[in-house]
Amino acid sequence: MGTMTIQKLTPAGLAAVFSAVAAQDVIETGGNDRFMLHVKNGGGASINVTIPAFTTEADVAGAGLIPIPDHVVAVGAGAEKLIGPFANAYRDADGTVTVDYSATASVTSAAIKLDKIP
Repeated sequence: MGTMTIQKLTPAGLAAVFSAVAAQDVIETGGNDRFMLHVKNGGGASINVTIPAFTTEADVAGAGLIPIPDHVVAVGAGAEKLIGPFANAYRDADGTVTVDYSATASVTSAAIKLDKIP
Protein backbone atom coordinates (compact mmCIF):
# COMPACT_ATOMS: atom_id res chain seq x y z
CA MET A 1 0.00 0.00 0.00
CA GLY A 2 1.27 3.43 -0.89
CA THR A 3 0.31 6.84 0.41
CA MET A 4 -0.18 9.42 -2.31
CA THR A 5 0.76 13.06 -1.88
CA ILE A 6 -1.81 15.52 -3.18
CA GLN A 7 -0.43 18.03 -5.69
CA LYS A 8 -2.02 21.46 -5.94
CA LEU A 9 -3.45 22.76 -9.22
CA THR A 10 -3.43 26.55 -9.27
CA PRO A 11 -4.46 29.08 -11.93
CA ALA A 12 -0.77 29.11 -12.94
CA GLY A 13 -1.01 25.39 -13.83
CA LEU A 14 0.57 22.18 -12.59
CA ALA A 15 3.22 19.88 -14.05
CA ALA A 16 1.88 16.82 -12.25
CA VAL A 17 4.32 14.18 -11.04
CA PHE A 18 3.02 10.66 -11.66
CA SER A 19 4.10 7.71 -9.51
CA ALA A 20 3.81 3.95 -9.95
CA VAL A 21 0.73 2.59 -8.21
CA ALA A 22 0.45 -0.23 -5.67
CA ALA A 23 -2.42 -2.73 -5.67
CA GLN A 24 -3.93 -0.44 -3.03
CA ASP A 25 -3.06 3.21 -2.48
CA VAL A 26 -4.44 5.74 -0.01
CA ILE A 27 -4.91 9.45 -0.47
CA GLU A 28 -4.84 11.53 2.70
CA THR A 29 -7.26 14.32 1.79
CA GLY A 30 -7.56 15.97 5.17
CA GLY A 31 -11.31 15.99 4.52
CA ASN A 32 -10.87 18.06 1.36
CA ASP A 33 -13.32 17.11 -1.39
CA ARG A 34 -11.69 19.28 -4.08
CA PHE A 35 -9.34 16.68 -5.52
CA MET A 36 -9.23 14.26 -8.42
CA LEU A 37 -7.20 11.19 -9.28
CA HIS A 38 -5.42 11.15 -12.66
CA VAL A 39 -4.63 7.58 -13.75
CA LYS A 40 -2.44 6.65 -16.74
CA ASN A 41 -2.55 3.05 -17.92
CA GLY A 42 0.55 2.33 -20.00
CA GLY A 43 -0.22 -1.40 -19.98
CA GLY A 44 -1.57 -3.55 -22.77
CA ALA A 45 -4.92 -4.36 -21.13
CA SER A 46 -7.76 -2.40 -19.56
CA ILE A 47 -7.75 -2.04 -15.76
CA ASN A 48 -10.36 -1.16 -13.17
CA VAL A 49 -9.78 1.54 -10.59
CA THR A 50 -12.05 1.02 -7.58
CA ILE A 51 -12.80 3.57 -4.87
CA PRO A 52 -14.56 1.60 -2.11
CA ALA A 53 -17.45 3.27 -0.33
CA PHE A 54 -16.92 3.67 3.42
CA THR A 55 -20.62 4.43 3.84
CA THR A 56 -22.78 1.73 2.30
CA GLU A 57 -26.11 3.58 2.29
CA ALA A 58 -27.56 7.07 2.57
CA ASP A 59 -30.90 8.14 4.01
CA VAL A 60 -32.50 10.27 1.31
CA ALA A 61 -35.61 12.26 2.25
CA GLY A 62 -38.65 10.83 0.49
CA ALA A 63 -36.74 7.81 -0.83
CA GLY A 64 -35.46 6.10 2.30
CA LEU A 65 -32.18 4.20 2.43
CA ILE A 66 -30.32 4.24 -0.88
CA PRO A 67 -27.30 1.93 -1.37
CA ILE A 68 -23.96 3.56 -2.16
CA PRO A 69 -21.88 1.32 -4.43
CA ASP A 70 -18.12 1.27 -4.79
CA HIS A 71 -17.01 3.68 -7.52
CA VAL A 72 -15.44 1.63 -10.35
CA VAL A 73 -13.83 3.21 -13.41
CA ALA A 74 -12.33 1.29 -16.33
CA VAL A 75 -9.13 2.74 -17.80
CA GLY A 76 -8.39 1.27 -21.21
CA ALA A 77 -5.01 0.06 -22.43
CA GLY A 78 -2.81 3.05 -23.21
CA ALA A 79 -5.49 5.43 -21.90
CA GLU A 80 -5.76 7.86 -19.02
CA LYS A 81 -8.66 9.16 -16.96
CA LEU A 82 -9.40 11.84 -14.40
CA ILE A 83 -11.53 10.34 -11.63
CA GLY A 84 -13.43 12.29 -8.98
CA PRO A 85 -14.15 14.43 -7.07
CA PHE A 86 -15.36 12.06 -4.37
CA ALA A 87 -18.35 12.45 -2.05
CA ASN A 88 -18.03 11.98 1.71
CA ALA A 89 -19.21 8.37 1.35
CA TYR A 90 -15.83 7.50 -0.22
CA ARG A 91 -13.71 9.00 2.60
CA ASP A 92 -13.16 7.28 5.92
CA ALA A 93 -13.43 9.07 9.28
CA ASP A 94 -10.01 10.75 8.96
CA GLY A 95 -10.62 11.84 5.35
CA THR A 96 -8.57 9.09 3.70
CA VAL A 97 -9.66 7.75 0.30
CA THR A 98 -8.62 4.20 -0.63
CA VAL A 99 -7.86 3.32 -4.27
CA ASP A 100 -7.68 -0.28 -5.51
CA TYR A 101 -6.14 -1.16 -8.89
CA SER A 102 -6.93 -4.43 -10.71
CA ALA A 103 -3.41 -4.37 -12.21
CA THR A 104 -0.34 -2.26 -11.52
CA ALA A 105 2.18 -2.93 -14.32
CA SER A 106 2.83 0.28 -16.27
CA VAL A 107 0.14 2.16 -14.31
CA THR A 108 0.89 5.56 -12.77
CA SER A 109 -1.27 8.10 -10.99
CA ALA A 110 -1.33 11.55 -9.45
CA ALA A 111 -3.72 13.01 -6.86
CA ILE A 112 -4.53 16.59 -7.77
CA LYS A 113 -6.19 19.16 -5.51
CA LEU A 114 -8.22 21.88 -7.18
CA ASP A 115 -7.28 25.24 -5.73
CA LYS A 116 -10.01 27.70 -4.79
CA ILE A 117 -10.19 30.72 -7.04
CA PRO A 118 -9.67 33.89 -4.98
